[in-house]
Amino acid sequence: MAKTVLIVEDERLLARTLSAALKEAGYGAVVVSGRKQAEGEWLGSDAFDLVILDNRLSEGTGLELLESARENGRGSKVILMTAFDSRDVRSEAKRLQVDKYLRKPFDLDRIMKTVKELIGTPGNGGPMKPHKEGGD
Repeated sequence: MAKTVLIVEDERLLARTLSAALKEAGYGAVVVSGRKQAEGEWLGSDAFDLVILDNRLSEGTGLELLESARENGRGSKVILMTAFDSRDVRSEAKRLQVDKYLRKPFDLDRIMKTVKELIGTPGNGGPMKPHKEGGD
C-alpha cells in the first residue's frame, strides 16, 4: 500500500510541484489549500503518513491546524514550511512536535529526502536508517 502525504499549501504552483514529485516517487498525495479543507481531510481520516504543512493559510495558520490535529489524536509526521521564520513560530513548532521545519524557498530534492527519512520509501515499512560513512 502506498504511503500517503497530505499537502496543505495555498500556493498552487508549489502544491502541484510537491504533489507531482511525491507521485513520481511512488507516494500517494492529496492537496488542500485552506485550513478548513485541511481539517476535513486530516481530522476526518487516519490515512496520512505525513503532512506537509504551510504555516500561512487562508482561515488561520498551519500551527493552529496542527494543534487541533494533535488534540484530536492525529500522530502523523509533520513537515512545517514557512516563508516567515521567527523565534515564536519555531518555538510553537517544537512544542507541537513538528518533525521537520523548513524555510521557504527550499530545494525540492531536500524535501523529498526529508520525506524518505520521515516515512521511508513508498514500498518499505519505515523510515530510512542513517547511512554511516566509512567502515562497519
